[in-house]
Amino acid sequence: MFFWLLFVLFSLPIYLFLPMKIFGKKNYNKKNKYIIVCNHQSCLDPIILDFYFGKRIRFIAKKELWKNKNKSFLFDTVLGCIPVDRSKGLTISATKEVYTLLKNNESLGLFPEGTRNNDLNQDMQIKSGACLFAIKSKTPILPCFITSKPRFFRKNNLLIGKPFELNGFYDKKLDKETLANAQELLLNKMTELKENYNQYIFEKDMIKKLKKTSK
Repeated sequence: MFFWLLFVLFSLPIYLFLPMKIFGKKNYNKKNKYIIVCNHQSCLDPIILDFYFGKRIRFIAKKELWKNKNKSFLFDTVLGCIPVDRSKGLTISATKEVYTLLKNNESLGLFPEGTRNNDLNQDMQIKSGACLFAIKSKTPILPCFITSKPRFFRKNNLLIGKPFELNGFYDKKLDKETLANAQELLLNKMTELKENYNQYIFEKDMIKKLKKTSK
């Protein structure tokens, strides 16, 4: 209720203050549920993804965000985030909540690196949570990538990859080796998304240079 009220009120300001060009919009179906994974550079990332996907994505977030009452209302009541103590990991109650929301056809949002990473040239180090949830719930993963740190009035890019399932792991025992292999597959998908964008930008720049030299 609160989310959709704020969505209506703040959609235009969000689009004006945090403009995003979306690549791969056809890869996303609003009616489907996904485990949406994305790199993490700013506290604005969840809001950007919610508004540009046009639905409430239930993000897992660090419990420290709930200390402030106003933030607690935003992350809990409005955005429906699930608090996690990063020093202890997922509790049984948080895990149950994740599987319940996926069962109810809601989408889960995760930043698989577990923390913010502003160095886009650095290799991503992802954790196993997204893969574990995707395998156990048999939910497709939707890889995304935000190409630079969100800043007001600066155009940014949101890359949406093709959804994929970890169905090759559904019938396997979820030991460390299995999860490590699943993590590698997820990492490859996210890296490929970023590299394809970089190649697109490189080719676009080359075309511009060729046009200038031909004049």
